[in-house]
Amino acid sequence: MRFRTVDVAVALGLSCALAGVATAQPGEADRPLTGRDIALRMDAVDTSKDSSSQATMTITRKGKTLVRKLITYSKVYGGDERSLIRFQHPSDIKDVTYLIWSYQGLEKLDDIWVYLPAANLVRRISGASKHASFMRSDLANEDIQEKDDVEEYDYKILGSEIIDGVDCYILERIPKEGKDTQYSKQVEWIRKDNWLRQRSEYYDKKGKYLKTATYNRHQLIDGIWTITMVTVETPKKQSKTVVEWQRLQYNVGLEDNLFEHSQLQR
Repeated sequence: MRFRTVDVAVALGLSCALAGVATAQPGEADRPLTGRDIALRMDAVDTSKDSSSQATMTITRKGKTLVRKLITYSKVYGGDERSLIRFQHPSDIKDVTYLIWSYQGLEKLDDIWVYLPAANLVRRISGASKHASFMRSDLANEDIQEKDDVEEYDYKILGSEIIDGVDCYILERIPKEGKDTQYSKQVEWIRKDNWLRQRSEYYDKKGKYLKTATYNRHQLIDGIWTITMVTVETPKKQSKTVVEWQRLQYNVGLEDNLFEHSQLQR
């Protein structure tokens, strides 16, 4: 689950129709569909070079509610991605800014920095901090990383199921050795019509169920199927986070300097 639109993609040599359905790779029609095939089709949905959006994040925990407003930017650099998340509301977190550089492959760990204006401090998020809560939400810091490289996981199709009235593949993905993550596996329900997630279940390192993400709204924006609302629930914490994206635009021509460290303290 990535924070901006959850299904940001690098084409990886696949093509994508206007409706968001990727075409088969050469020879794929002659053999049964594999879990990796599904992951590649998911990855091929978003063909954009960059994007911007506004978002509202509503956190409900044990009867108390927090509402946060933010803006997001992201840009693709070959197989890598960079993103910037800046909070606008409420006043106590205004201008808190996250900068994420996500790299293809397992050779180099992704980088996350956060600017805390109250302390005028830029802090690099690493190690166990990547597994901590993102701004007190049900998302972890690692969940906001844009890049979700297909080659960093092993896949298995567990079957098919109609969920919320939508026909889906059930796909299990397990991180490969060297992947920096707190999750032992994820079980995902992938729509057969547009290859977006309909639901994801997350399991901790001990294999115990942790939380569920439900992708509530799918919209066709600039010819790209996009998730614009997600609900993440953690039953053990009696907690729920809803993220809704507004004014999402693709291929806006973002400058490279937007994703430099100097932007954290602008």
